[in-house]
Amino acid sequence: MTHPNSGDDRGAVVSSWGGYESIGVAVDALAADWERALDWAAELLLEPAFPDDRLALVARQAAAELESQADQADALTGREFMAQVYAPHPRGRPLQGDPESLARRTAADARVFHAASLARGVVVSVAGEIDVDAVLAAVARRFAGLEAPAGVAAPAAPPPAPAATRREITTRAHDQAHLFIGRLTVARAHPDYPALELASVVLGAGAGLTGRIPQRIREREGLAYTAAADAVAGAGLDPGRLYAYVGTAPETVPRAERGVIDELARFHAEGPTARELDEARAYLLGREPFRRETARQWADLAAVGALYGLPVEDVVWSAAEIAGVGAAEVAAAVRRHLDPERLAVTVGLPAAG
Repeated sequence: MTHPNSGDDRGAVVSSWGGYESIGVAVDALAADWERALDWAAELLLEPAFPDDRLALVARQAAAELESQADQADALTGREFMAQVYAPHPRGRPLQGDPESLARRTAADARVFHAASLARGVVVSVAGEIDVDAVLAAVARRFAGLEAPAGVAAPAAPPPAPAATRREITTRAHDQAHLFIGRLTVARAHPDYPALELASVVLGAGAGLTGRIPQRIREREGLAYTAAADAVAGAGLDPGRLYAYVGTAPETVPRAERGVIDELARFHAEGPTARELDEARAYLLGREPFRRETARQWADLAAVGALYGLPVEDVVWSAAEIAGVGAAEVAAAVRRHLDPERLAVTVGLPAAG
């Protein structure tokens, strides 16, 4: 969205977002214009209009996006995997909703939802070359009466499935199959998160084709054109998920499925090697400076940290969180959360497959 008084001559950009766990507004502006930026953010957050015509347009756009995803076999299979892993938790449903729910939404619904969200607490983060005391005083004036989030819990997630489950769906693809394998793991603030983040890189969440899943399934066995893995994908207030994704041919799905599960079982039994752990740690520590290149990135990290109750914007804390985890901790976390006997498998096959 764009603010009607954005003033392109000042180089300001106003945006908004809505996600599974938070909604908000952001203003990127020159440091000298921080007061104007704060005024705009306060106005958008505290005095939203939700005009009927705009709401109808956004609903049509969301419905069109859902329709377009029906032609994206990987996205369709991924949606079914999410439903399989999270249901009945809301995280298992598409963020856009569905055509029926979109058609029912009204401006009154938006206003009620927004008011309820404000009542749960607000996080304000400001980053840049600013006078911190002046900014804090201005924030206190403009957002007076609003509380910081105080232990507001997300909807309780179901526990990881007690037994393996498997689903197959038909997609509109012509000659490609899509395979997702995984289960729920932990939320961002869980003590095992750093260990599982290291495990993610070992499995295939790092750069390029590194990691056990891509190396075995794509590079050694030639079973996939795409392969990736993560142990804490989407972790936030809600638990994240282990997933391994393979894009392959319909006839090689059984071999790819066995290969992924075998590799997860081996990792569950043995844990990481010393070299794998060193390389994973180097990768995670090496990416930290790139997460803090702009004031917007710093502000985002500060807001996320406030939401999760973690100082993720603190460089020293973030480095220590990864540097302090040893091979024994990673192996123990893998054994606790990546049980290969309790995996959900979702396969998207072409109609002729």
